[in-house]
Amino acid sequence: MIKTWWKDFKRLPYVDSHWIAVWIIIYISFLLLDVFAPGFWGSSLLKYTGIFLCIVYAWRKYHGDHRLLLALLFTFLADTILVWTSWEVAGVFVFCIAQGLHFMRLTELDRKYLIIITVCAGLILTHAASQHENILYAIAVAYAILLICNLVASYRRYKTRKNDFRAHCAWYGFLAFISCDICVGLRHLMLDGILPAKFLPLIAYLVWVFYYPSQVLLANSSTTKEPVKRPNIAKNPSIS
Repeated sequence: MIKTWWKDFKRLPYVDSHWIAVWIIIYISFLLLDVFAPGFWGSSLLKYTGIFLCIVYAWRKYHGDHRLLLALLFTFLADTILVWTSWEVAGVFVFCIAQGLHFMRLTELDRKYLIIITVCAGLILTHAASQHENILYAIAVAYAILLICNLVASYRRYKTRKNDFRAHCAWYGFLAFISCDICVGLRHLMLDGILPAKFLPLIAYLVWVFYYPSQVLLANSSTTKEPVKRPNIAKNPSIS
């Protein structure tokens, strides 16, 4: 695995160097702020700006990949809801839409599996509503199903497209994404008193340690075919 990571690291020249610099600066800045100035509003602003820039980057580099752009846009909308409002149910639901869009592009519109997942998620929500259970946990289960499906789908692309840098970005992106959401789940269980809150600050910190890299990687995981670049061969003036 480490050998594979090193090979992919050497492929970073595929990404514009100034974008890499921007991502690193934002990432290190908000991680340091969260350590030395916890609760400072500038950290949230940096995180919010960083997620928005992922959309800008994908639009500039893969403007024809509409599903990727929509998935990133709905992710940004979900973050907006969760960061600036208290509507957790709405935020997680919008995240479900983003995960559904990722699944559609990774599986190249395999409607059969999408229908199965949609039906399962609908049954879970219906059961929760009928039993008057916590709707947030029900939506979180539906979201987890979609996320696991994306992890599997990205892994299949990763295994079948060994030389595709973007397929590797998708796999690593969803690995980071699911690591982030495991931390989010643990954080909620601690806040609800189900788990001891001894490590709550560390778990809360790790959420963004994983989340921001996941979005940067997914912004580089387009599934569209890149246009073939033809060499610019100058005409020889000596040839009539």
